[in-house]
Amino acid sequence: MARLLRRVGLGLLAVAALLLAGLSGALLASRPGAPATAALPLDAPATVRFDAHARPWVQAASFADALTILGWLHARERSWQMELLRRAGRGRLAELLGEDLLEADRTLVRAGVPALGRNLGEHAGAEARGLVARYVAGVNAALDAQPVPAPEFLLLRARPVAWTPEDVFAVAAIVAWDSANNLEQELLRLALRAQLDDARFRAFLPAEARAGDFPWVVPAATPGPPVAATLALLDRIGAARPGAGVPRPAAGLGSSAWAVAAERSALGVPLFAFDSHDGWSMPALQYEVHLFHGAPGEDRRALRGWTVPGLPGVINGFSDRFAWGMTNVGDSQDLFLETRDPADPLRFRGRAGWYRATVRQETIPVRGRATPHRERVLLTENGPLISEEPPLSLAWSGHRLGPEDAGLDALLALNRAGDRAAFEAALDAFPAPSANLLWADTDGHLGTRVIGRLPRRGTGTGLLPADARDPGSAWDGFVPAAALPRLEDPPRAWVAAANARTAPPGSAPLVSADNAPGYRMRRLREALGGARDLTEASMAALQTDVRDTQAARLLPVLLEDVDADRLAGPEREAFAAVRAWAQDPQLRGDSVGASIWNAWYVALADALFADTLGPALHARLLAQSYPLNHALDGLVLDGEASPWWRGRRRATVTEAFGAAVSDLARRLGDDPRRWRWDVLHRVAFRHELGRAVPGLSRLLDRGPWPWGGGNPVLGRARYRYGGDFEARGGASVRTVIALTEPPRAAAVIAGGQSGHFLSPHYDDQFPAWLSGTLLPLASAPEQVEGPVIRIRPL
Repeated sequence: MARLLRRVGLGLLAVAALLLAGLSGALLASRPGAPATAALPLDAPATVRFDAHARPWVQAASFADALTILGWLHARERSWQMELLRRAGRGRLAELLGEDLLEADRTLVRAGVPALGRNLGEHAGAEARGLVARYVAGVNAALDAQPVPAPEFLLLRARPVAWTPEDVFAVAAIVAWDSANNLEQELLRLALRAQLDDARFRAFLPAEARAGDFPWVVPAATPGPPVAATLALLDRIGAARPGAGVPRPAAGLGSSAWAVAAERSALGVPLFAFDSHDGWSMPALQYEVHLFHGAPGEDRRALRGWTVPGLPGVINGFSDRFAWGMTNVGDSQDLFLETRDPADPLRFRGRAGWYRATVRQETIPVRGRATPHRERVLLTENGPLISEEPPLSLAWSGHRLGPEDAGLDALLALNRAGDRAAFEAALDAFPAPSANLLWADTDGHLGTRVIGRLPRRGTGTGLLPADARDPGSAWDGFVPAAALPRLEDPPRAWVAAANARTAPPGSAPLVSADNAPGYRMRRLREALGGARDLTEASMAALQTDVRDTQAARLLPVLLEDVDADRLAGPEREAFAAVRAWAQDPQLRGDSVGASIWNAWYVALADALFADTLGPALHARLLAQSYPLNHALDGLVLDGEASPWWRGRRRATVTEAFGAAVSDLARRLGDDPRRWRWDVLHRVAFRHELGRAVPGLSRLLDRGPWPWGGGNPVLGRARYRYGGDFEARGGASVRTVIALTEPPRAAAVIAGGQSGHFLSPHYDDQFPAWLSGTLLPLASAPEQVEGPVIRIRPL
């Protein structure tokens, strides 16, 4: 980031010079206004009404007109965010941000992200391409009308260039990439496999994979790839992710969702709750929109919800009949350990013998370079080679989509579905990313189903790289949509999804062997299992619920393991506090027990793993929370037979507790009564340019604020184990929808609608978000009282 920092610093000096010269109007002119009229390439006149939080209600004559206006709104408010997403999807961040982003571009190019974008565009149907073109026309109309670009462009002394349909498909590709991250967990396990013997390594497999006949890709007697090389690859891939030096928003689909049937609802209709979990940033990832198209009355259709700027259509949201939300699940990626001919770098040993890889040349422009970088991508029979050492190729369902796979067509079809048959057909055709889609409708039905293309594997379960020479390791097409798990109108009268396993172990087809621990699902079962007369308020309250079912399972065991006679001074006081807290473990901000528990959990991970793994590998383990949770929690619950305890479980647990107390005293002082969780655990929303230039952070960042919640709870506020406990991800959107006719809804986003730091709508939803309040939504444009823009056709 050094060159980027210097470039932004120079830009900041230029802006400072403008300000000192009395030309601060440049920044003010870059702020989108609210004209009374506008002209767009529409088929008929339209209106846009904005409520007090700048949430737009669009009345357009057709769906195509509505998407044109959506593109216009996106580019007016989020042009910088859109720029980063399209450049990431095309592997062209370095063209804007310079040499420091070249390695990230190379990683994305080698992984096939730009190729996926091209594939989606080539295979899109004529209708979808037409709608994408209409969206792009709206984007470009907004960019053309901006006399001064967004502040980030000013700082970098750049201007946005016109959008093309290919840019939209590139954004779709980067969203799919961000949501499909299993390869990093495979790499972590590959490094662990090389470091550990069989008995110790089994702790890092899900319980059902710990059987003695598990098919190791690297048997204990066979040297595997060097740990250092595997960790270097893990770092390179991680460095191309948001929040790791790459200045772009995270567009994954980690989420929680649940719905209850009419019989459990005080309103007598289904209630639907959804909160999208993303990496937090400024501006907010999501942009909320309410699109009404057709003549007012029975013929008018509604499409409402949350969009990713750069994509047409609503990803999570609701229409006149349906509410839906996608939660991340499904393993659509596998790594293959390749055997390369030392005498010929293009020759590989495959399942049927030796063959030559295909070569694809990619060009990456780099700002400040006279000539672009040329990247040679080798395509093996499994997928692109993403690493020379170790030689690993990536199989990803996104690489194998053909003309029959719908791409953006499926999302747009979902957005327009007017009946159940059309709704299900759109979901059947959905190719990527894979997700667990939870839904409810105004007819009183509800359900959940896995969508997206998932591979039919030969051998293995996707937990570790496969041997590319193994004849049984090849993918055999995709699991048919009809075979993917689904549940409709269950007798229990509720459904839920929270990134956890979707079907019992051993059931077919395999959706994923890598899943979130089931703690959020346990809490939902507790809360919904016997509930009656649920209201919109009680559904919303669950979205910030902080009951810790992980602590409820582990603490009774760990507290018994502590040798209390060895505790002294503050340790005794802390032990009494966490024992009392364990009776009802809630990660409330004012809780001392929550601080002690979270510090103890990390200290126990350090005590068990750090010496054996070494600093580098242990740090990577702490960064991958789900594998850590599965391993550490299994060791706590499974007794002391594992060699990780070294025959001294009681001493290890006690010493880890003492280390946690010492750590808290160092951070917060010697008095345990002052160790509030919200002093340690704060939420912060950071702009990537604020990271690059500290002086900008005061203008662009928001927070930090003291906060409760944590990793395993419904009120998710994700922090990295072994770090500073600052929460860096969680609910970017919360909504509750009652499936009345028309649906009644309330929602809040983490931030605001605008991407401009001088706009009052950059951060105006934070007070409601921080308090757990949802902001009511009007049911129709006519109910919205606020600024109105009347749009005439060009």
